[in-house]
Amino acid sequence: MTTESKQDTRPGASVLLGAAGAALVAGLVMTLVAWLVADATAVRSVLLSTLLVVVVIGFGVFVLNTVASVMPGATVLVALVTYALQLVVMAAVVLQLVRSGMMADTLDRRWFGGGVAVATLAWMVAQIVAATRARIPVYDLPEAGA
Repeated sequence: MTTESKQDTRPGASVLLGAAGAALVAGLVMTLVAWLVADATAVRSVLLSTLLVVVVIGFGVFVLNTVASVMPGATVLVALVTYALQLVVMAAVVLQLVRSGMMADTLDRRWFGGGVAVATLAWMVAQIVAATRARIPVYDLPEAGA
């Protein structure tokens, strides 16, 4: 006889936390670099951009994981809509920062853009690695005697 292995009921949560952690670590490393080679404006820019990426992408992944567990058939559609909305939200936030004058006075555009790029790339790599290592069943095994 074999014993049943423990089933992780929320494999998407570990992927989400791992990716968010990687983005935050990458953002903190870039913040340290900004602090060493630039000024406080660069540090603020990197911190804000990293926080923006973690919140926007994190919420999108959370919504997608929730929909995938409730209505698996709608996952692809929700993924496409979520991705489009993430782009719209990011663009709207950047546009608001530009219009308010914060991008010219309080933040540095180059460091802000670099922070978004680094945090997003770190998120993507960590999410791909975590998703490929996660043991998520593709189908249900038939029950014995069925």
